[in-house]
Amino acid sequence: MIIISHVVALSNNNVIGVDNDLPWNLKTDLNHFKEYTTNKIIVMGRKTYESIGRPLPNRINYIVSNTIKDLDGASIFKSTEDALESAKEICNMNENYDEIVIIGGGYLFRDTLSITNKLVLTNVDCDIEGDVFYPEINLNEWKEIKSENFKKDLDNDYDFVVRIYERA
Repeated sequence: MIIISHVVALSNNNVIGVDNDLPWNLKTDLNHFKEYTTNKIIVMGRKTYESIGRPLPNRINYIVSNTIKDLDGASIFKSTEDALESAKEICNMNENYDEIVIIGGGYLFRDTLSITNKLVLTNVDCDIEGDVFYPEINLNEWKEIKSENFKKDLDNDYDFVVRIYERA
């Protein structure tokens, strides 16, 4: 089975971004993100790509955009559906790939939530101002399979918990 997952850090009030950037500094979570997504297919929207600034190494980078035409190190798709179909083909042809990871932004998370079967949520313990939000989810439809707590320190602005869910 092909896993379609969301990997996202969100505040208590579902903020995931502000001014095309992350609203916090969580070095430990960025390391978790890198470790989790390495050697996987990642799908992102144009603004998420622009906030990162480059295709991420050691991953297959898919960008959904109507304005970016061509980019070294990434494949560009006009629709989320086209990106997902191409990613599924790679998974079906190559046994090393079994997960498609949606990494943002808000529209992509909202548009793919109904077909997602895994959530990797970093719950950041803060209420914060922002302009991009993760969609409301009904956790009754999900089963938590793992969680790990992290405390605020020099590398992390807030306490946070990384939780992994599978669709119930």
